[in-house]
Amino acid sequence: MKRNLIILWLFVILVSVPILSGCTNDKPIMHWDEPEGVKQIGQIPGKFKSIVANNAFSDAVAFDDRLLKTEISSNDKVNRTVIQRVWMMDTNGKELATYTCSSDDAYHISTLTATDDGGFLFVLGFSDYAYGQGTWASDKGFASRVIKIDKDGKLQFDTSFDAVEGSALRFCFEKNGFYYFFGTIETPERKTKGVYSSTDIYMAMLDESGAIVKEQCIAGTDFDSLNAAEITNNGFLLSMDSQSDDGDFAGSSSMGYPVDWVMTVDNNLEISEKKLTSGRDYFDDRFGEKDGFPIYKSHPMLKGFDAGTVTAFIDYGDSYLVVSENNTGVYENTPPMISTIWYYTETVYSLYDYSGKIIFRASVDSSPDYDALVQNIYAAS
Repeated sequence: MKRNLIILWLFVILVSVPILSGCTNDKPIMHWDEPEGVKQIGQIPGKFKSIVANNAFSDAVAFDDRLLKTEISSNDKVNRTVIQRVWMMDTNGKELATYTCSSDDAYHISTLTATDDGGFLFVLGFSDYAYGQGTWASDKGFASRVIKIDKDGKLQFDTSFDAVEGSALRFCFEKNGFYYFFGTIETPERKTKGVYSSTDIYMAMLDESGAIVKEQCIAGTDFDSLNAAEITNNGFLLSMDSQSDDGDFAGSSSMGYPVDWVMTVDNNLEISEKKLTSGRDYFDDRFGEKDGFPIYKSHPMLKGFDAGTVTAFIDYGDSYLVVSENNTGVYENTPPMISTIWYYTETVYSLYDYSGKIIFRASVDSSPDYDALVQNIYAAS
């Protein structure tokens, strides 16, 4: 809800611009800065040449010594099914393991996690959408899945969470031989199909074989949303906002508006501390790790980064690589029915030493095939 209010506020400002520009019949002229590509710096060291040439780390999720990526291998639009592939690489871009799974197209891979045993896991999460007038993907029931793969790419377990959306399994942590999941779930008892219904904070705990040990909610009767989850020595730190004034959020005095809370839960998912205060922001994404600790968007090393939007941080001991996406131009033939701006993009690779000095910067075109998208749009109309 907080994010919706921010968007609404920005909309009001933008709509108000012509009114404030003066009493004239002339339309205001909007000037936009044309984006441009980054300047190349230095020479690409040998071990990074294939990474850059193959754009190996674009859209990758980085961990201490490995990265994970996913792609849609095929999409059957008639039968509404997709085949998706997940693979694991080392920090030199070498593929270590891969796994392929098929599902309905309402399921999307998320929560990619490198595990302590050298393997990885991911969530095949459900996200409802309308098939047509009055029919929804959820009509036949749904279950998000947590899928664990070993270091050789073999399936270890595939655990189903009946009637749980993928957003409820947004964060994953491995601790003391268990896998912990945290997210936001639409309250099943108050869920209305086709409507984003009231929500709770969802928590789940799996053992190393994939058996569900415990499921728990932090809940009120209004919209309660998880912004961030972090691991601590004694449990987990949860940053959230709530419009509830009852249940676990008694004392909010929210008056129907989002109120920030920070709560700590122990290793058994029981609340051990509550604070009416702001925690980590929803948009403060985790981009990688250093020495076993996560690197977030707000980390001082990323302050003032000037090559687009950061997507990954990879530690090499004496240096670190920042991967980012940068807009380089605007597509000229955007269809009139598309209200957003279609940008040409590049993936940027920037290597720094730990004094902050840049060693090299290089980029690779990563623009979607907009011409093909336009053809598909007109073919479907």
